[in-house]
Amino acid sequence: MKKQTTRNSLKAAAALVLALSVSSFAELAGMNDNSAAESSDNSSMSALVGLGGGNSMIADDGVIFMTMRIGVEVKQLFSTGAWFTSTIEDVRNYNVDHKQMVNYNAFGAFVELFPLRFDKFAISVPIKVGGGAVNAMDKGEEAFESEEYFFMADMAAHFNYRLTKMLEVSVGGGYRMFAGIDKNNLENMDFNTPFGELRFTIKE
Repeated sequence: MKKQTTRNSLKAAAALVLALSVSSFAELAGMNDNSAAESSDNSSMSALVGLGGGNSMIADDGVIFMTMRIGVEVKQLFSTGAWFTSTIEDVRNYNVDHKQMVNYNAFGAFVELFPLRFDKFAISVPIKVGGGAVNAMDKGEEAFESEEYFFMADMAAHFNYRLTKMLEVSVGGGYRMFAGIDKNNLENMDFNTPFGELRFTIKE
């Protein structure tokens, strides 16, 4: 009877040791998986989709613009992709005698460098190049028509904060330059402008 009790105790102890061993191994494996995932996050590429907007000056008048971005981020060092910008508000062109409203649409490529990163906070330098069209609508017309095509480039500095694993919010500003505008008594300097921008970016 004692032998049977001893055997049962030994079996129970062995089962307990085996269960603890399996649990410990699983924990270690999970830690290794997490480390590998973190390492992968820091070393691989992630897709991004961004939406931003802000204020700039066109023809000495404030205008609100919207920008969409799509691209990839590489090793948390830089991101690159394509962008599209459009003005939401129209601007009165006072350089012509008749009443005329103008706006513009543009698209191109971007690269954004991340020289400083502290945990969830990062400082970045986005640079965009591309081209587009100035659209004008004269009094009595029902729709805007493309009046002039241009090249453009801008550079900014942004302060970025990672709200969640996927969502990042950024605020910053820079300067936008145009080349090729010379119709309707408008010129590049009417569009060259400093700007401020608030962005939301989803990264995965």
